Amino acid sequence: MTSEDNDLEAAAAALREAQAAVHAARRQLTAAVVAAYQAGQSAARIAERTGTSIIEIRNLLAAAQTSRRTSR
Repeated sequence: MTSEDNDLEAAAAALREAQAAVHAARRQLTAAVVAAYQAGQSAARIAERTGTSIIEIRNLLAAAQTSRRTSR
């Protein structure tokens, strides 16, 4: 293998690791947003605190099927 082949494989491996880290961070953010929302914080306040839009927060809460109630 040439150096270019090694560079390509190393770059692909680094990309896979970065993607896994992004997925893990997204799961952590989702859990934190859900917890904050269930604790009574508004979607607008959560968006402000996380530096995201209220639409993104509402979409995240909808995808997680979250309500203010902690149990049904």
